[in-house]
Amino acid sequence: MVLWGLSRPKQSHNYPKVPTCNLYGPGSKDILEWGYPAKIAMTKPPFKNHILLSKYKLHLDESSGPHPPLPNGLTVVDAISDYLRVFHAHVLQSALRGFGSAFEQRHIQYCLSVPAMWTDHAKSMMRQAALQAGMITPLDPPHRLLLISEPEAAALYCEKKCDQYQIGHGQRFMICDAGGGTVDLIVFEVNAGPQGRTLREVTRGSGHSCGSVFLDERMEALLRRKFSKWTERGLTPANWVQIMETFIHNVKPLFDGIDDQYITMPAVPGRAELTDYEIGLEDGVLTVTAEEMRREVFDPVVDDVLRLIQHQLQQTQFNCQGIFLVGGFGCSSYLMTRVQAEFSHIVRLIAVPPRAELAVVRGAALAGITPRTVAARVARRWYGVDSLMIFEPGYDMPHKQVRDHEGLTRARDRFSVYVAPGQQVGVDECITKRYITYQYPKPVNSPLYACSSMAIPRYIDSPMVEKIGDFTIPLPYIPGALPGHKVVFELRMYFGATEIRAEAEVNGMVVSTRCHFSG
Repeated sequence: MVLWGLSRPKQSHNYPKVPTCNLYGPGSKDILEWGYPAKIAMTKPPFKNHILLSKYKLHLDESSGPHPPLPNGLTVVDAISDYLRVFHAHVLQSALRGFGSAFEQRHIQYCLSVPAMWTDHAKSMMRQAALQAGMITPLDPPHRLLLISEPEAAALYCEKKCDQYQIGHGQRFMICDAGGGTVDLIVFEVNAGPQGRTLREVTRGSGHSCGSVFLDERMEALLRRKFSKWTERGLTPANWVQIMETFIHNVKPLFDGIDDQYITMPAVPGRAELTDYEIGLEDGVLTVTAEEMRREVFDPVVDDVLRLIQHQLQQTQFNCQGIFLVGGFGCSSYLMTRVQAEFSHIVRLIAVPPRAELAVVRGAALAGITPRTVAARVARRWYGVDSLMIFEPGYDMPHKQVRDHEGLTRARDRFSVYVAPGQQVGVDECITKRYITYQYPKPVNSPLYACSSMAIPRYIDSPMVEKIGDFTIPLPYIPGALPGHKVVFELRMYFGATEIRAEAEVNGMVVSTRCHFSG
């Protein structure tokens, strides 16, 4: 079931998305409002001591460093699950209106988009939040909830426009998904075959927390500097909300880098005259020059986006025929101007597709309908498991030397590589390795490790190696086998999907494995 045309709760303008905002009472973990009603509530006196929680999704970006704890004892999974729960209730209510008695919740397949830069642990936390929100149950089959990277979802949407933009077989296009919190990029190559058109990743996806909320932060910092001398009776929290709403909805999307910007001030308690020539305020209208807006607000963030695009082009050796800017920030006139100025001599097509702000959500729906459009993806890190390998004097550290059950000299803690960074892996491609265990009949715990280093890690405790999960492999009954019996098994890994999955073959029998991702 595809739900594209949902009404937006209590929305006062035409922007087709709802902000990720949760409203909580003082010291409470119970969500009171969400989206626009949550933001509006903060402008009213009864809610002055309440907590408006936003931008908490950024807490799952482990590359941006430690984040301060959320208020009221909430965890990031709590905040996300609260939002998903109330949003999901709205979805169900809308679906019931549209489908009536023919509708059942089990008919819905969910597809959640996640930033390409997120780790496997962050994706696991998103799935956990969906479970906690009641969208799915632990007994549901895996396909009830699909996770898809945001640039890939946007690519599925833009793939429908390839003919319009004359991007054909063997040609490449970049998705620059510039959203609220993150900017994610991947380059795809088009393959037009007899079964239709498919896409394959040709670069390692990259991203950074440099979305449009950072424009908001820089704008608020600029305004607070301007109004810093209004100390006696300054702007109220409601004033700040109104001013920032004006910037977010009227100034930010239309700023072209050329025209000065004008912000109408709300009524400020204790100030009948709203004029202060020193800061550009005259008769209640604040003027921010284009030069100041570029320098203080836009350029520091846009420069980060340009660096990300440059990095992707370098990975393709500048063999890329198009750049699609999507997402809310992707619709920015100024961002488009800067990207064209920087890259139009290298890339023939730089475009913002129709309804670019909806590219990810519509592409995510397409992923559920046509799940095989993306045929291959590129690994971003080393992935491997713990293994005993032949001890190599001069290469292996002496304290790693052990003897195995057969008396052979081995090196313990070796990193057995499944996938290397930059390696292209098919969606259904199975990578298999054979291992031996003497733990029968106990289940085998096979930790999964990842590493972001340039060079191949030798050991699982080498620098930059982290354990990201544990695959539990149940051993089937083997007639006549005693405890400690030697068991040879194959561990099969699938890395081509957004989430890693695995299975094992033990004594000729295929058994499923459970993966518990580490914190």
